[in-house]
This record gives sequence, structure tokens and C-alpha cells, in this order.
Amino acid sequence: MITETISFLTTAIIFGNELWRYLIFVVFLALTWPIGKLINYILNNFLKKWAEKTSFKLDDILINSLNPPINMFILAAMFYFGMDFISGAPLPILKKLFNFLLIVPFVYFLIKFSTEAIGFYLKEGRENKSKVNEAAVDLLMQVIRILLFLIGILLILANLGYNISALLAGLGVGGLAFALAAQDILKNFFAGIALIFDEAFKKGERVNFQGQAGFIENVTLRSTKLRTYDSTILTIPNAMLADNIVENVSRVPRVKVKMTIGVTYDTSVKKLKEAKKIIYNAVKNNSEANEEACDIWFDNYGPYSLDIQVIYYAKKLSMRDWPARIHMKEDVNFAIKEGFEKAKIDMAFPTQTIELKK
Repeated sequence: MITETISFLTTAIIFGNELWRYLIFVVFLALTWPIGKLINYILNNFLKKWAEKTSFKLDDILINSLNPPINMFILAAMFYFGMDFISGAPLPILKKLFNFLLIVPFVYFLIKFSTEAIGFYLKEGRENKSKVNEAAVDLLMQVIRILLFLIGILLILANLGYNISALLAGLGVGGLAFALAAQDILKNFFAGIALIFDEAFKKGERVNFQGQAGFIENVTLRSTKLRTYDSTILTIPNAMLADNIVENVSRVPRVKVKMTIGVTYDTSVKKLKEAKKIIYNAVKNNSEANEEACDIWFDNYGPYSLDIQVIYYAKKLSMRDWPARIHMKEDVNFAIKEGFEKAKIDMAFPTQTIELKK
């Protein structure tokens, strides 16, 4: 029985190859699973732990980028060794399959390794992170992903026998037609690039746009995500942002508070001057407010009040310091109200006097 089987494997021919050659090819493919398990174990339990102990970050990125492409590299290697036993008509097809098995994990590895390395060294690994334009780095990573993906597609097409030069020439004509049909998409694309490199705003900054206020959550090539104070997400096309005025509140160097306080018309000049002093002391006694950058003046004869204009600034607080900012303003307002109550200065409210003539 064994002799007959061996004789059959050595004498039976399919597509110009004895059956034993195909059997060895299948055995090599079957070895992919145990070899893959062994290499993954070494990679994750030894090499990864060794890389974590080093101060050099690139080795960590390299090892992380090998998962999961390492399994496809092993499959390609086993496919190559098994292919050495095959000759004749199946060989050209097997070579194309081998090239495909090599191109896919290689492009995947390049995409993962390059984007992780760029993300670390341009954002996370920098000492001065505040000066990094994260949106520009994200854009660079997206462009690299797209370019490497397109290169992978072209390599696969070339492997299948397509004429890449003719294909690229055809894409040039097709690209013109696409540009005409997708003007809005391209408009948002180039507007996104302009916004990113103009640094009109960055992720996490607070902006006001056409009556909507919130924090920039993400900037992509097509649109910008704005997280409102109600926690909803607004997706705004980049072209709209580029063509309109966007107020970047986070770029205000320090908090400014402007308000009008109206007192009743029966308030005397002496009381008006006392009211100014009370307001100034309220600002002066607040630890966050800057009394040296405080302006208070009797501004206007309003319809129902004598208006005192008040402008003061914080010492260090910026618009990012939201809780501290509102508490500073609240404390100043409480102090003004308490001072007015002690001095018996009445704040005005809308009133109307009607004169009747006989």
C-alpha cells in the first residue's frame, strides 16, 4: 500500500509536475501556522519587552508595526520555499500570487511604521508640544497613507500585467473629468489644507462661527468637527470656514470683562463717584483680576439709568481657563452688589414716566 502510494505520487503528473511536488508545497504552506505562532511569541514576549526597556523609541514602533504583517510575511516566505518544487505551467501564476502576498504586508507595514513614527516624533516625542501644528501632522499622515496605498495598488496592477504608464495616462484624463464633477469636494479639500497651514485654529481651541460656539474636536481634509457646549457635534465643510470669519477665542492672551452698570437717575454725583470706587475695589480685591488694567467711567445718560462702563482684565487667566474665569467674574459681581447695598446705591431697571397734561 505504501509502495503503491509512493509510486502514485512520483509517477502521477498534473500540469507538468509530479504529485509529490504539490504535496511538499502544501506542507510548506501548513508550516505557516506553527512558525507564525513561534515568531509571534518571540516578538511579543522577548523583543517587545526588550524594546520597551530601551530609550530609543523607533524600535518599539518597528516591533508594533510588524503586527499583524509578520504573519503574511511568513506565509509569503513559506509560499516561496514551496514554489521552488513547482515548475512548468503553474509557475507564472504562483509567482504572481507570491508577489501579491509580499506586496500587501509590505505596504501595510510601511503605512503603519511611517505614520506611527511621524506621529511620535512630530507630536508625542517633542519637548515643546504647544508649538506643534497637530492638524498639519495629521494631514501629513493622511497623505502618506493615501500615497502608499496608491503605490500598493499600482504594484498589484503591475504584477497582474497591466501597463502602468498607460494606466497613469488614462488617470490624467479621468482626473480632469473627476475634478469637474467633484468641484465641491476639491474645494473643501484645498480649503482644509489652507486652514491647517494657516493655523486659524487647532484641535481643542474654542471658536465662534456664525452664531455657533464650541471647541474644535478634529480637522480633516474635507470638514471640521465642532463640539458645541451642548456636547453635540457640528460637521462644517472646510470651504465655509475658509470663506467666513471665524473668531478664535482661545487665542485671546488674557480674559477681558466688559460690562455696563446702570444706577437710578436720582443718584447724586457724590454717589456716582462712590460707585466707581466700589467697583474699583471689587476688582482690586480679587486675586485673579488685574486692577492696573481696569477702566471705569461714567459713560452715558441712558433711557432709564446713569450708565457706568467697566472694563477689566485678568492677570493670567486665558479663555481656556473657563471655570476660573467665571468664578473671577462672579466674585467681582458679588463684591460690587454688596458694596452698592452698603452705600445704598440703587441699580436701575427699565422704568417709564408718563406725564398727563390737561
